[in-house]
Amino acid sequence: MVTVPDPDEQDGRDQGHHSGSEDTDAAFAGIIADWRAEPDAPRWPADADRVLDSREPVPPATTGHRLQDSRQDTGDGDHYEPPEPPPLPVPRPRTLGGMLLIVTGILLLIRPSVLSLSDVAGTPLGLLAITAGIGWLVLGLRGGPPPEGWDDGARL
Repeated sequence: MVTVPDPDEQDGRDQGHHSGSEDTDAAFAGIIADWRAEPDAPRWPADADRVLDSREPVPPATTGHRLQDSRQDTGDGDHYEPPEPPPLPVPRPRTLGGMLLIVTGILLLIRPSVLSLSDVAGTPLGLLAITAGIGWLVLGLRGGPPPEGWDDGARL
């Protein structure tokens, strides 16, 4: 049961008096005891019901040591080692041609003098080469259904 003091009585109290730490601790312990006495209050494990004294050392589980200990390698060999990744695919000639067009276009934009061209002729040719390289790569994308025996990588 919670009681609320009368507001008129609170105004008449001495404002210089503050309750001490012992009064606050006793009031809090009383509130917790009343709460635990209720039939629908949750029940905790036996070691968690124990109220810690301020002079009592804090158990290691509340300081994070347990988490640190669980991350240490125990040497059991139960850790996961992923398989070797598959080798990188060999680029097709079509891909190499598209990349060569893009690099040539960038080179024409940056330094057209490498191919003995002026800036006026190098800029449009560079943009055209970059566009042609991107178009060549896009047209070379594979479409249609996946090959026979295809696996999307999902493991159950």
